[in-house]
Amino acid sequence: MFSKKNHLILPNFAFTVRSIIIRNNISKHEIKKRSTNSRLPPPPSTKSIKSTNARVNPKERPMFSGTSFTKIITIGPDKPDTQKKQKRKPMTNLMPIKGRSKPQKKLSTKIRREPKQVSKRTHGFVPARFKLLPIESDVKLAGTAWEKDYIDPTTNISKKAPAVKKTRIFMDKVNMMTRNEQLELLHVKKKKANLEDFKLEDITFESFNLRPEIYEAIRKGPLKDAEPFMPSEIQALAIPEILKVDNRHIMCAAETGSGKTLAYLIPIINKLKEEEARASKISKESKEIEKLKEGIDKEAPQVAEAFKEELKEKMQLMALKKSTVRSFNRPRAVVLLPSRELVDQILSVAKLMSHFAKFRAIAVTSHKDRTFVKKTLQMPVDIVIATPAGLLDYSRKKFVNLMDVKYLVIDEADTLFGKGFGEEVLEVIQKVKGFSHKKERPYQAIVVSATLPKTVNEMLTKEFPFIKRITSHSLHKALPNLHHHFVDTKEYNFNKSAAIIDILKRTHDENSSTMIFCNTRISAMALETFLKSKQYPVIGLFSDAEDRTVLLEKFRRQTSESNILVCTDLASRGVDTTFVNHVILYDFPTTVVDFLHRVGRTARAGNYGRATHFVTKKSRELAERIKRNIRDRRVLV
Repeated sequence: MFSKKNHLILPNFAFTVRSIIIRNNISKHEIKKRSTNSRLPPPPSTKSIKSTNARVNPKERPMFSGTSFTKIITIGPDKPDTQKKQKRKPMTNLMPIKGRSKPQKKLSTKIRREPKQVSKRTHGFVPARFKLLPIESDVKLAGTAWEKDYIDPTTNISKKAPAVKKTRIFMDKVNMMTRNEQLELLHVKKKKANLEDFKLEDITFESFNLRPEIYEAIRKGPLKDAEPFMPSEIQALAIPEILKVDNRHIMCAAETGSGKTLAYLIPIINKLKEEEARASKISKESKEIEKLKEGIDKEAPQVAEAFKEELKEKMQLMALKKSTVRSFNRPRAVVLLPSRELVDQILSVAKLMSHFAKFRAIAVTSHKDRTFVKKTLQMPVDIVIATPAGLLDYSRKKFVNLMDVKYLVIDEADTLFGKGFGEEVLEVIQKVKGFSHKKERPYQAIVVSATLPKTVNEMLTKEFPFIKRITSHSLHKALPNLHHHFVDTKEYNFNKSAAIIDILKRTHDENSSTMIFCNTRISAMALETFLKSKQYPVIGLFSDAEDRTVLLEKFRRQTSESNILVCTDLASRGVDTTFVNHVILYDFPTTVVDFLHRVGRTARAGNYGRATHFVTKKSRELAERIKRNIRDRRVLV
């Protein structure tokens, strides 16, 4: 049948003949007869040809034999003539089902793909070397330390002690004390004292049995304005352990701003002064022995002859001990740090104490004037504070001799054991270890860090198998006095420049101090230029900045013209920024380790602080994980 559009519908074909143009008249009976012939193949699918003079491919078998025709123009559903032909998919996956006339698709046997695992290409991925784990301390300061059985000194009866929350007890020291010593330490007056009254708040610097000059150096030096004048948690844990022995390696790990610098400087300086005191005592004894020998020679020469060799050996040993206490270019303690800014900062703390304790500390870095450093090393040296590269350079040129090093401090270990410093640090360790074996005397390594990733733990286990681990209860956790504010940049149409201006308008004033962190030097330079154009008092601190020490000191002065610091991670580790009350993460860090170090620039030494984090689409997953851990007060992973 022909429709109004001159379409012919052939009911027995599996397709629709869109248009047929026939020159000769053919009866409907002839068309029906020839269309039902099963031998005839279906006409080929071709493109639309509107012209009646179009050529027909002779290879194509005509539908109507012996008749004059153009050809079948289009086969298939109604589509525009310009659209390309689509091949019909074979119906191989169709199968009949009982009770249904229509075929149904066969069920797919393919296994569904599992959700993507966290990988390097996944947002929020934490590399294994940056993964933080909870580490149990070998020295406990637990809140429920008195849950164990103990012997009541008043009745000598063993009984269960009550669990007292918020009670932190230095168990190793208390258990070795007598009742009178405990009462003396607690300074209890007119009050009945129980063992559970022994708290961290009651431990003082006097309880460490330090030398008088060391106590004076602490009181009038770094902690001059500290109120109350008491050790922090990590200091109460670490100082007695370092003072105990010289042959036991110590790992000291605590949150940022907890006083780790004094935790290792105080016991080391105390040991150096004790050694000097013993040497001066030996020199006095040697003079007395010489006088005694002269008296024996006069009164009983035969007795002097019998003790001649014994006295000679004893005097030689005393002279040797006396000569090796303080020597030129031979430090007795070495402190390694990753940057020259940290070297200058630790040196300033040591010099404050040296005015009262009378010792000599110098800094050795590659940027220091070589002539000045050489001249300084030509005098007796007690402590050398250096970067690994600077120390090795002076050691290879024989300006510094590590033969007498007894105490090796590796501060900011998570950075020094990482890429770029690891080989140099290991070389220093091997040199100190070699001289120690050669002279048959022990040495003590003290590893200090605010974070302990997997790489640092593996390195410590390899180099110091029996190291004693001392950690605070807040390690790898958010600081208790720090308020976190996560800002989604979607609220600002992902415009971080508009977001930083809005945050500074609401939070910054003349009396506040703000640090803004960027991930790269280029980002920091661009932000510094932008904020200066908006008339903000900004200082830029990054790798290409000239005289970084001067810039950092300018920021510490806290003038109205320099109370905003735009920086990279160069200023995130070890720098003392107790005065900072607001940290802004303009670029969200890529690891939890960097996050902890950045936010640790505020809320230090018991002060309160604020941290604002800009969250983008790329950093959303890591930010949400950190936010959950902060809320649940768990280790940040």
